[in-house]
Order: sequence, then C-alpha cells, then structure tokens
Amino acid sequence: MTEVDATREILEIELTPEGDGSTLRFVSNGSAMAVANLIGRGLGYISIVLMARRLAVPYMGAYALLYTTSILVELVANLGLDKLLMREIAGSTSAVGEGYFWSALPIRFAMATVSWAAAWGLLMTFFRQELPVSPVTAGIFLAMIFPVIATRNCEAFLTAHEKLIPIAFSQFVERVLMFAAAMLLVTGKLSFGGMMSVAPLAALVRMIIIAVSTRREWIFNEVPIHPNLRKLMREGTELFLIEVLALVYFRSDVFVMAKMRGLADTGIYQIAYKIFDVCLSLFAGFLQAAFPGMARNNTKERLRRHLLIGPLLLSVPAVGIILLRHPLLDTFHKQYASGSTALVWLMLTVPLVYMNSTLANATIAAKRVRLLGLLALLLVIMNVGLDIALIPRWGINAAAFVTFFCEIFSTIALAPLLLRAMPPVRNEA
Repeated sequence: MTEVDATREILEIELTPEGDGSTLRFVSNGSAMAVANLIGRGLGYISIVLMARRLAVPYMGAYALLYTTSILVELVANLGLDKLLMREIAGSTSAVGEGYFWSALPIRFAMATVSWAAAWGLLMTFFRQELPVSPVTAGIFLAMIFPVIATRNCEAFLTAHEKLIPIAFSQFVERVLMFAAAMLLVTGKLSFGGMMSVAPLAALVRMIIIAVSTRREWIFNEVPIHPNLRKLMREGTELFLIEVLALVYFRSDVFVMAKMRGLADTGIYQIAYKIFDVCLSLFAGFLQAAFPGMARNNTKERLRRHLLIGPLLLSVPAVGIILLRHPLLDTFHKQYASGSTALVWLMLTVPLVYMNSTLANATIAAKRVRLLGLLALLLVIMNVGLDIALIPRWGINAAAFVTFFCEIFSTIALAPLLLRAMPPVRNEA
C-alpha cells in the first residue's frame, strides 16, 4: 500500500458518520484539555514570578519542596490505576466499569493514607527547622491528596466515557483558586502558610465539580461486577513502576548535568527544557482523549491515524520555535542564548514523544504492559549511560541529543512489536 492509498483510506474512515463523531469528540476533548493546561501553566508561571519578587528565597525553596513532595505523594497514591481504569471502563460493560471504579477507590485511599503519613513524617524529620510553616500547616497542605485521588478516580471514569470538558473546567477552576491565593499572598493579605492551606480547599472544589459530572454519567440500576483485587493490584503496580521509570527517564539528565557541568549549565538547559515542556503540554490532553477509543478499537487503522495526524500538527509549533529560538531565549536573558542548539534537538524530539506516547497508550490498551515496562527500563539505562558518557564533553547539547536519540530508539523498538500483535481492522462481529 502506497502512502497516497494509506492517506485515502484514513480519510475515508474519518468521513464516515461514526468516524466523524469520534473525531469531533477527540478534537473537542483534546482542545479543551490543551487550553486548560496552557492557561493553568501560564497562571502558575505568573504566580511563581510574582512570589519570587515578594518572598525571601527560603520561602520559595519551601514552596518547591512542598509541591515536589505532593507530586510524589500523588504518584504513589495513584498506583498506576488511571490508565487501567480508563482501559477497563471504556472496553467493558457499564457493570464491569462500575465494579472497577468502586474497587479502585479504597485502594487509592489506602495508598494515599500511607503516602501522606510517610511524606509528612519525612518532612518533619529532615526539614522541620527549615520549613517556614508549622507541622499542622504542612499536614493540611499534603492532605489535599485525599480529594485529589477521589477526583482522579472520577476523571478516569469520565475519560473512559469521552467526557473531558468537565475535567478541563475543574482543573481550570482549581488553578484559578490557587492563583487568587498567590495574589493575596503577594499583596500581603494572606500569609505563606495560609496560601498553602488553600490547596486542599481548591482540590475539594475540583472534586465536587467532577463528582457532579460523574453522577450524570452513572447508570444507577446496574449491579457492579467487581474485578479480582489481586489482579487489579498487580496490573496497577506494573503501571506505577512504568510511571516511575518515565519520571527518571525524563528528569535524570538534570541531575547528571548539575553534577558534571555545574548549576550554570543546568540553569540554561532548564530554560530550554521548560519550552520543550510547554510543547509537550499541547498534546497531553489529546493523548488522554484518544485513549478510550484505543481501548474499544485498538487496531492498526486507528493507530496509524493518530501516528500520522499528531506529529504533523505538532511539527508546526516545533518548527516555529526552532526558527524563533534566538529571540525567544533572549527574552529570558542573553546568557540563555547558548541553549539554542539544545532547544533545536528538543523541538525535533516533540513529534517523536507524541508518537511514542501514542504507542505506549496502544500497548496498554492491548494489555502488553510488561513489554512497555521492559522498554522503559532499557530506555532509562540507555539515557543515563549516554548522559554520563557525553555530557562532560558536550554539555547541554549532549543532554538534548540523547533525549532525541532515545526517542528514535523507542519508536524503532516498540512500533514493529506492537503493530505485529494488533489486528489490521476492527472485528465487526
């Protein structure tokens, strides 16, 4: 089949009534998530800039420490259940989907309790004297994990039913509330501890919005069919380990850079990486919107469609940033212009990250999680090894190139294995 034939076939699929409705939902859901994500990030950056001008440096360090801790708490509490719930709810009957929903909720709460207590204990053990907030305030801030994990359970349910607009709206509301708290801090109307205590309240508001939306989609006359808890825990743990490996894969270069080239080079690389991160946020919502369809119809025709359209669209902002990289980096400070070559490599990586994220979603939908785990482990070893070997000589350019190279390797390794195991078209029977 030629490329022209393949494109014609894809367009024919898209123009069917079913394909047209599916595409419309995908575009609207993905766009809503992308807009909410970009606005939220913008409000976050404005807050940090204004807070940095208003607060002493130790307070900004405490802010970073507390929020980093909350991210790790949420990672542990989630236990990789998001994608698992989306897959099973989207691909099963409503009774089975509701069974997964109710079975996952106590697991999340148990893990949240353990991770909250462990994180608070470690903070009080190692940073009690340094933190400019009381132990009670730190505990209240970290307690936002409880509404957050309930929200994520509901968000998985809504995503499986392709209802992402309420998710985008709730996340937007939460970020607006935190932005308002930061502005009250900057204007002297709220203390630092008071601002941090607003976080669980904002998370609670987000949870209420999502819970109301979930109730509208719920089928109340169904008797839930509960899954095997041991299997649920095993599959969730496998996905959790993959998430941990992905975190190490994308962030290990910062630690290698700081150790081998110093904090100055690390700072320059971080600015280039922040721009890269904004580009990644453009398609995160589209990946989430595409996953339920994969769970229901995980075929070569659908995968090829996403692999063709996504990278093509993302090439537009990537090329634009490459062409404007010098004035863009100069807006931060002239010293950051030395990161222009690294930024080129990172922008070339953006379409590849989309392709590999799509392949990873298809692998999870095909229930080949262990294959994904083995590849993630190999990529971490390769990424760290190449960083250690190349960064001492070529610095930030090496770090960016290694990311690009590893993404190419991931595509070459995963795509043939996955496509071989997938049916070419949907089985209508």
